[in-house]
Amino acid sequence: MEDKAAGGGQVTGDGAKPNWMKRLTTLVTALVLVGLVVLAIRHVARDFRPAEVWAYVRLLPWASVAQAAGLVAGAYLVMTLYDVSALKYLGIKLPYRTVGFGSFAGYAISNNVGFAVISGGSVRYRVYSVAGLSAADIAKIVVFSTTTFTLGITFTGALGVAIGPEVGAGLLNVPAWLLQGVAGLVLVGLGAMTVAAAVTHKPVRLWRWSFALPSSGVMLSQIVIASLEILLSAAALWTLLPPETGVGFMEFTALFCAGLAIAIVSHVPGGLGVFETILLLGLRDHGPAGGAIGALLAYRFLYYVLPLVLAGILLLTWEIRADHGPVAAWRRWRARKAGRSQ
Repeated sequence: MEDKAAGGGQVTGDGAKPNWMKRLTTLVTALVLVGLVVLAIRHVARDFRPAEVWAYVRLLPWASVAQAAGLVAGAYLVMTLYDVSALKYLGIKLPYRTVGFGSFAGYAISNNVGFAVISGGSVRYRVYSVAGLSAADIAKIVVFSTTTFTLGITFTGALGVAIGPEVGAGLLNVPAWLLQGVAGLVLVGLGAMTVAAAVTHKPVRLWRWSFALPSSGVMLSQIVIASLEILLSAAALWTLLPPETGVGFMEFTALFCAGLAIAIVSHVPGGLGVFETILLLGLRDHGPAGGAIGALLAYRFLYYVLPLVLAGILLLTWEIRADHGPVAAWRRWRARKAGRSQ
């Protein structure tokens, strides 16, 4: 039985594993990744000098910090287009003010908490349900957005490896040409999916799996939006790195995508420690670790902490001003209590 998801990314299979087996596989994968990260952290920590890190952070040029902050703001602005394109695909019209608020708050919180489907989906439900969307519509938005990000990180990471494989080759200790070949195959696969979406409206079958594809136009827009968001995010961190790092932008973008992907799979909240470790391992031969760690700390503050604080303030203000929700219910209860006491 096939079920077409919003954004067309859902995969079904005749031999799907039982739910408990899927959960066990996910848990084991996460534990293995966390174990490997712990070992990697021990390796990286040998070159860790706190004084060197804080000195680098204090001496960061304000121009670089401002540029990185602007790139982060641009990334979050583009991120709102995930939900905009999802609503357009579903044929639902909402004012951008509502969509921008709901998507920004959802991503700012899910980026820090992890488990984006639950955390980001809960925030979206709180905002979008008030605007009249059903739980099913909101679930489709979440699926569409997840598909969009997956396409974007796959395309951007593969393109980065194809252009600059040196950092990845050094990290994995494999020939650069081998990584370029794999990246080329991934790009060809994405191109084939886009062509298949253009020429057929039926689910594409591969062995026992069935892929319900969106239209080619939708798929291309998903790739463009997500790739732009990832490039802006990577550029923000790249701007903060020490000049002597000497890593090209596309090389760094490939490493950035690898760090993001592994952090997401690990299910560690915000990818804290996992993302940083992957990048430090990739940059270990490109300058002292202190500068890279300082850049990562500054980036985490700009990309994670500041948006989270802003989202919290916006959500609290929205709840206070709204005629619904727990704050409004508390105000009505206080008013009734005051009326009875008079």
